Amino acid sequence: MPREYRTRALVLRSSDWGESDRIVHLYTEELGRVSAIAKGALRSRRRFPGVLELFSLLDARLVDPPRSSMLRLEAARLSRPIEGLTDSLARFAVGCHFLELLDRITGEGEAHPGMFPFARGVLEVLSREEPDRLFALLLLAKTLARLGYRPQLSACVECGAPLRGRVGFAPAQGGGLCPRCAPEGTALLSARVLDALERGIRTPLSRRGELGLSRQDVDRVEREMLGFFRFHIGIELRSAEFLRGILASRQLDGPLGRGDTPRARAKDASGDPEPDGLRYSAPARPPAPEPGQEAVELGESQAPGDPECPEDRPQTPFPRSG
Repeated sequence: MPREYRTRALVLRSSDWGESDRIVHLYTEELGRVSAIAKGALRSRRRFPGVLELFSLLDARLVDPPRSSMLRLEAARLSRPIEGLTDSLARFAVGCHFLELLDRITGEGEAHPGMFPFARGVLEVLSREEPDRLFALLLLAKTLARLGYRPQLSACVECGAPLRGRVGFAPAQGGGLCPRCAPEGTALLSARVLDALERGIRTPLSRRGELGLSRQDVDRVEREMLGFFRFHIGIELRSAEFLRGILASRQLDGPLGRGDTPRARAKDASGDPEPDGLRYSAPARPPAPEPGQEAVELGESQAPGDPECPEDRPQTPFPRSG
């Protein structure tokens, strides 16, 4: 008897196969990332009525036929429509980049606990927000942390000393370096910036303006995180250049304001003043979702004791080298 799975799933991508079938790549709640063939999907719209498109959240019935290398998608229906993702090019670009992340850096059939509700929550937040470079950066960091690639941002990866003042960042070692351990010639940055990134991983995306990062801060931490991604993941996402072009073409990187936030006004432990320039101010909070529709984004307004809350489930930092 073929084994059958009933699970919620997110459509990552799909393509035509032959004259009547369609290959669908899904991220599922039970099985992780899987590929499945939807027989007759091109000929009959009754079985799959417009549900095999990007960003679709499905209730899917999958069958694992004997002597077959691919699952078969027997039936699917929309479980929850998410509107607004194609209303702006920025939302669409960030959404496509996120789907490619799930598609390319998760293993076939490898389930990651909590990843599906996290992905669903990200799309729900994205449908209400107008994303900027900080949004995209934090989304990358949050996703990597969920998959076990979390940089060490609060203590030196070599000696374990707290990061204060001016510090280095070493992608190969997996995080920050105190001045004593940083190799000669290392470009230093404020420990405050790494601390803001650490808080950003545990903060809802909709509250990113509260991190107090300036545009110069975002430029620097973006370079460091991209270096970290390339070293440890070892691929270049096809959607990355498209995303950079879309976000760079915007006049301002999202909700910016000329007034500094309290955190941005503070000086770091070294006494160096914060960089001049525009700073990310807290955006207006979106309307509260309908009951039962709460976002499951990492840290997004959840009940006390919920295992998805980072305060209740400490994340394991990236392992130290050697």
